[in-house]
Amino acid sequence: MGMSLGGGRKGKRRAVAEINVTPLVDVMLVLLVIFMITAPVLKEGYAVSVPEADATISIEVPDAHIITVTADGHVLRHNAQSDEDRYDKLGALVDDLRAYKATCTAENKRPVVLVVGDRDARYERIIQVWNAARSAGLEQVSFQLEPGTLNRETKP
Repeated sequence: MGMSLGGGRKGKRRAVAEINVTPLVDVMLVLLVIFMITAPVLKEGYAVSVPEADATISIEVPDAHIITVTADGHVLRHNAQSDEDRYDKLGALVDDLRAYKATCTAENKRPVVLVVGDRDARYERIIQVWNAARSAGLEQVSFQLEPGTLNRETKP
């Protein structure tokens, strides 16, 4: 505890209070560690089973606008946490992507769209999402794949 008695004038002693900041620093460090551990988990969004490919190139896309296509064919909004946060029509997706492009242009950033399609989603639906992004005027549309080897079965 921090309390010292300092000498004053005329022989009077006065108490000088000091704040002990050690517990405050300890609490702040614990909170920092907790946030460092939980931050990557919060970024995940909606979980889908992404297909694998033989040769993939890993590219960092920190500010990408992520559009998810579920196995049922639902198109989820950017950073959706549940199946309920989806686009009812692809026209709404095009409008959202145009707004995203305008925001990126105003901030002098390059707009990037990342399509994350479930491996059981219909190819047609994923291409419809890609076409919506191209209709919105976005030039860079990427697809997320997991690196790995494809299981190729030989037919007799």
